[in-house]
Amino acid sequence: MRLLIVALSAAALVPAETHTIYPQRHSRVFSAYKEPVLRIKSGDTVITRTWDSGGGDWKGVAHIQHPYVYPESGNPLMGPFYIEEADYGDALEVHLDKVRLNRNYGYSTYRLLPSAANPSDIEGWHRNFYQPGAVRPGRADMIPWDLDLERGVARPRLLEGSGYKFEIPVRPMLGCLGVAPPGERVETSGPSGPHGGNIDYNDIVEGATVFFPVYHKGAYLYLGDGHALQGDGEPLGAGVETSLDVQFTVRVHKGKRLSMPRLINENYIVSIASQPEFASSMEIGLRMANSDMLRWLTEEYGLTGPEAHLLLGTVVEHRIVTYYGSIATLIPRRYLPRR
Repeated sequence: MRLLIVALSAAALVPAETHTIYPQRHSRVFSAYKEPVLRIKSGDTVITRTWDSGGGDWKGVAHIQHPYVYPESGNPLMGPFYIEEADYGDALEVHLDKVRLNRNYGYSTYRLLPSAANPSDIEGWHRNFYQPGAVRPGRADMIPWDLDLERGVARPRLLEGSGYKFEIPVRPMLGCLGVAPPGERVETSGPSGPHGGNIDYNDIVEGATVFFPVYHKGAYLYLGDGHALQGDGEPLGAGVETSLDVQFTVRVHKGKRLSMPRLINENYIVSIASQPEFASSMEIGLRMANSDMLRWLTEEYGLTGPEAHLLLGTVVEHRIVTYYGSIATLIPRRYLPRR
């Protein structure tokens, strides 16, 4: 017994490792059937880079042929990262140590999606139309942005304007983050779901900690789709797409069952009802996120049912993560009891 205790103590003292990896291959799907680019352990840190949504890296090198050639489509993902201790029924914690711009340009579409406003206020706004291929081959619906890394601001490269200096502070975020989906499913990098995926939540930034349900041995973590900034709901159908330098640290929580992604930052705890964007009921997402938050408050913070309902009913905040898709329920941390 003494030898067993010594062995377990020694295992607990194994130092976490930091891995640096810049894969030259990518995945277009979230899947448990892909060969891992790296195997890591709970507590380890990874330093990597993502490509933009069109496969462009930090040097501007395109790794994907355009227009897309089957089976290429959607956001190129870095991964999967296989976490040794993770197994079905656990929760995977991903802390984003660094999420930073690494080049001076990005791009977005140039007008709101048809579902984001009245059609009469969307159709016909072509004054900043760029010629096909100006931003990405085969695309004529995009506008370039200049990213000032030193000042931390972004400017659209308008063809016509009023003279107003259109300059916005950047807030780099990961559009895609998640694990392999449940069962034998393979999900593309287009939709989001309980496994995460193309969440497009603009609070998935440096300093945030995101939790995912684990459905497979190893979890199979993926990330990608960097945005320099993005409004709530992703009303353009894109952020300001760019490549990013990313550093993250993983931890496995054994036996902690989750039904959807969760996020913790300096000010809030957040339940994310992750659903396919532009194709899902926001009403259902709202109920899902609120129900998950009630469970979180009672199971982990020790509130009674009445206390949880009253707290949520009086201090809750909500975010539209994606239009006709994901909804987030937020509780300010200052109102929570200490755990």
